[in-house]
Amino acid sequence: MFKHKKLIAHTVPQSPPNEDAKFLGWQKMRSGEVFALYNVIARGHPSFGSTVTDKGLRKLNLQVPDAPLPQGSVKEF
Repeated sequence: MFKHKKLIAHTVPQSPPNEDAKFLGWQKMRSGEVFALYNVIARGHPSFGSTVTDKGLRKLNLQVPDAPLPQGSVKEF
């Protein structure tokens, strides 16, 4: 059937395993508070493509990825 042809497999780049969301950046409120924003990248999830906070990710039962510390002054609690 086959005459010793080399078979080449191509892979489609995907997000790292177990990564449900990607950090987008920090949003500052008028009060001076900041919160992290994330895009949902979990394939097949009903909220795929949505932008949410860490609280939103938890409500959706998705993992919250690490976020870098915000730059500049941050209101302390």
